[in-house]
Amino acid sequence: MKKFTLLIDGKDLDTGDYRYFPNIDKIIIDPKKARRAIYSKKESSYKDKKHDHIYGKYCLSKDEDNIKAIDAAQEAFTKFKKISLLSKRKMFHDMYELLIKKKEEFIKILIAEGHPRKLAEWEFEGMRMGSSHETIDFYFSQIRKEIGRNGSEIVYWARKPDGVVCLNPPRNAASSNSYNAILALITGNTLIIKPPLKTPISTIFLWKEIIWEAIKKNGAPNGSVNIVLGNSQKILETWLSSPKVNDIIYFGNSSKGLGVGDKIFLARKKPILELSGNDLFLVWKDADIEGATNSLLDCFLGSTQICMVPKIAIIHETIYETFLDVFKRKIKSLTFGLPSDNDTIFSPVAKIKEFYEFLNDALEKGAKLLYGGERVNYLGLMDNNGSYIQPTLVEIEDSSNFENMKCFKDEIFFPLLPLVKITGNDDDIFEKIVNIVNNHEYGLRTSLWISSFKYLRMFAKNLDNTGLLRINTRHIGFSRYLSTHGGTKKSGGPFGEMNYFWQKTSHLQGVARMVR
Repeated sequence: MKKFTLLIDGKDLDTGDYRYFPNIDKIIIDPKKARRAIYSKKESSYKDKKHDHIYGKYCLSKDEDNIKAIDAAQEAFTKFKKISLLSKRKMFHDMYELLIKKKEEFIKILIAEGHPRKLAEWEFEGMRMGSSHETIDFYFSQIRKEIGRNGSEIVYWARKPDGVVCLNPPRNAASSNSYNAILALITGNTLIIKPPLKTPISTIFLWKEIIWEAIKKNGAPNGSVNIVLGNSQKILETWLSSPKVNDIIYFGNSSKGLGVGDKIFLARKKPILELSGNDLFLVWKDADIEGATNSLLDCFLGSTQICMVPKIAIIHETIYETFLDVFKRKIKSLTFGLPSDNDTIFSPVAKIKEFYEFLNDALEKGAKLLYGGERVNYLGLMDNNGSYIQPTLVEIEDSSNFENMKCFKDEIFFPLLPLVKITGNDDDIFEKIVNIVNNHEYGLRTSLWISSFKYLRMFAKNLDNTGLLRINTRHIGFSRYLSTHGGTKKSGGPFGEMNYFWQKTSHLQGVARMVR
């Protein structure tokens, strides 16, 4: 049985207080039997391959361990910030190579946590692109920069580290989201990572076996990266009360996360918020239907339990029917399966009750059910106790009061896709779409599918409320040099924007130097 231990001050920490992680396929097939195996906690019962319901075990930290992690990170900061940018860049290049080398091992752990392979592969691609040599070299080039000269005076700016940075990643995609925090190391910050209590193993593996190994090899002091695990509220309170903690990166839903951000701010620390997404997907009348429908199909990746997938489609009336016909045909080709099944994109749905609340609310307010809406098992068969939901489409006319529907106002976190048909002449439709986007309460990503160069330029100029705008390219795709994360309004709080983590965890210093 695999064992996952923690990391404090450069030392492996095995507290002896274990929790057990299930074989996710087994828990989907026979949840009662799998849970009995977990709760029995008798290792002898796990060795029988016929009843292999346990994937591994991991240990929890104690209150004093959390204090030790803060102390270790603060001590390491005094040394780590002095390491040259050239040496730190070598750390990142080695980290990237180690990530690539351990790709398959890492993906197998993601699958063990319940991520279907296609989802795991996509998560890995975002990590790979976000830490590619080209992207990292660009980030390093921005840390210190001469910006002008005035006679014998040279003026430049530099990003200076904030200090100890703590990270609380989300349960649904903990490791891939947590990987963004590596960028805090560029300017010289040190880190404390708290994986989610129930799905910690891929995050522990990533930070111990890849990130720590790479930076340790290149001279990072003990304590540069630490991993603790336990009750989220207690650990957060420890971070908030410690004068040695400077920044807290918090991932979570907007309703809770904005409140957490307030607490962080009131504790005189910097809140860096990565919250909900309810991404808009825009289709103009001359869009590439094949490319657009393929991109929108990603909405069901992980059963829509990913922040940055498209969640609401806004479609020009001229192309609506043709688009819908092609899209429905592609949906029907999707198959269900266990996470270990290479062909499925679906994950068990955590919020089944909320799915029906959102669906019924939309139907009561004028939406029309076009496809799906049933609870199924991993075989795709109707099952009132199934862990999955069929991909579900609802049609909404723009004459309805759709902006008051739950599926528009609140984050969709289950396989429900509203298709909003926008009517009128082209200029009217353009204005309606721009108003929908800019007045939307979320602003993580927006994608636009369009051929008209005139309207493309108009959209690019007028769409303000989004961290990323992706035009005629995969909504959930990744691009070198651009951050994978960050958004406005409820997606990132009052300081929300595309989130360069190396910027957010540092502060800008201006320098003027006379040359004699």
